[in-house]
Amino acid sequence: MKYIIDGYNLMYKLEITATEMQGRRAEMTELLLGFLENNPGKMTVVFDAPSTESTLRHKENHGTMLFVFAAKGETADDIILELIKNRQGKAKEHIVVSSDNRLRDAAIKEHMKVLKSEEFVEYL
Repeated sequence: MKYIIDGYNLMYKLEITATEMQGRRAEMTELLLGFLENNPGKMTVVFDAPSTESTLRHKENHGTMLFVFAAKGETADDIILELIKNRQGKAKEHIVVSSDNRLRDAAIKEHMKVLKSEEFVEYL
């Protein structure tokens, strides 16, 4: 399975104890890696980066998980919509995790599975 996750949308649905953003992402990373140990697949987690001055997206690899941070002038939603439209592989192999109706509708239109962030939290 290939997961496309709206990073901050999911993060704020999780019961994370860290207070600083870097710690919150680290805690979420551990939860997602644990999920992938029991549910083989690949995961792309997309984040807004509102304070960035970079015109390039920043990417971080975490095993079978990839974090993508938006460049200046774009949003995580922009990237997720791009990933939906340019998916690699069959639609039924993808799950979009977001509570954003626009992203969910775009995924459904492309015949991809969707889960609200709060529904995905139940699997974690």
